[in-house]
Amino acid sequence: MYLGSVRFFKHLILSVIALLIIVPTVGCIYLTVQNQALKSLNLEQIAEIQASAADAEQGSQDRDIPAAVYASDLTPDEPEANTIHYQLLYPQLYVENDFQYITETENTVYLTFDDGPTALTPHVLNILRDHDVRATFFVVYRDSEMAREMYNRIVDEGHTLAIHSTTHNYRTIYQSVDAFLDDFAILSDMLEEVTGVKPEIFRFPGGSFNNHNKEIQHELSAEMLRRGYTYYDWDVSSGSSTNTATASSIYSNVMRGISGKKQATVLMHDAGTAATVTTLPEIISSLKASGYKFEVLSKKIRPACFDYKN
Repeated sequence: MYLGSVRFFKHLILSVIALLIIVPTVGCIYLTVQNQALKSLNLEQIAEIQASAADAEQGSQDRDIPAAVYASDLTPDEPEANTIHYQLLYPQLYVENDFQYITETENTVYLTFDDGPTALTPHVLNILRDHDVRATFFVVYRDSEMAREMYNRIVDEGHTLAIHSTTHNYRTIYQSVDAFLDDFAILSDMLEEVTGVKPEIFRFPGGSFNNHNKEIQHELSAEMLRRGYTYYDWDVSSGSSTNTATASSIYSNVMRGISGKKQATVLMHDAGTAATVTTLPEIISSLKASGYKFEVLSKKIRPACFDYKN
C-alpha cells in the first residue's frame, strides 16, 4: 500500500522541500520584476517632470517680461507691476508737477510762435521788444550759431522757451510713445545745454489730436503729463502756415478769432511766410487798443487743449 508507506513519506518530504525552494524563488523573481517596473516608471515620471520644467523655463524666456521687473532705477511711487517700459526711458525728462493754475485776468492774449528759429525770428523778436510784448516760442531743433543765438535771446528777453519737435516729422514721432520721447529728448537736452533753461511746456506738432497721433493720443498725453510736462494747443489760428497766407488774412483771422474772448491762445509761426512779420505790429496795436494785454504761457496758465475724441 503506497499511502502511509516509506516511499509515500519520502515523496512527500521531497515535495515539501521542492515547494520551499520554488515558492521563495518565484517570489523573488516577481518582486525583482515589480521593482524594475517601478524603477522604470519613476524614471519616466522624472523625465516627464524634467521635460515639463524645461518647457516652463523656455516659456518664461519666450514671454515678453516687462522691463520694470528687472529695473533698479524705479522711482518709489512707481509700482513695478504697473510700469510700462517707456516710463523707464530718459530719466532726465521729468519736471516738477506740483503746481496750481493761477486765476487769469480778463482780456489776455497769449501769442505763440511755432517752428522757429528761422531768419524771421529776429524780426519777430524786434517787434515784440519794440511793443513791450512777451510771447511764447515753441521751437524746433536747429544746429547753427544763429539758432543758438535765438534760443538765448528768447530766454534773455523774457519770453517762454518751449518745446515743439526735433524733426517735426509726423510719421516718425507718432509711430509710438517711445518714438515721441526719442524726438523730445534730443531737443530738450540741447535747449538746456545751450540756454541753461529746461523747458517745461510743449506743443504737439499738429496739435494734441491729429490724424497721425490718434492711435496713441491718450497714451502719449498721459505719459507726458505723468512726467510733469504741460502741453498747449490753441483756440485762435492765424493761418500763417498756409501757402495762401497774406498779411491781410493773418490779421483778419487773429482779430476775428479773438473777438469776444476773455483769454485767447493764438497760433502763429516765425517760419514760412514773411507776412507774419508784416502784420504783427498791426495785430499788437489793434489788440492793445481793444483793451487786451499780452502774457507768456507757463505751467501756471490753464492750457487751451483740443477736445479728446474717441
